[in-house]
Amino acid sequence: MIRLVEPYITFGYPNKETIAKLIYKRGFLKEDGARIPIQTNEQIEKHLGKFGIICVEDLIHEIVSCGPHFKEANNLLWYFKLLNFQ
Repeated sequence: MIRLVEPYITFGYPNKETIAKLIYKRGFLKEDGARIPIQTNEQIEKHLGKFGIICVEDLIHEIVSCGPHFKEANNLLWYFKLLNFQ
């Protein structure tokens, strides 16, 4: 069974570069239940500025390092839609 799905899955932990590419390309924020694309650093600072996260790079660092405000940073991000069947 694993041999059948092997080309479609990945194993191991993502590195910082992969996480950064995902957030820059497919990153969206949850704002009042809506899916909002990340366009400016002001959007992130508005929600996470009180935790010292003021830009996309700070957000990426918090996710990669599982820092003290990982939960807040992760809850702000919408889940990644990797395939679009529309």
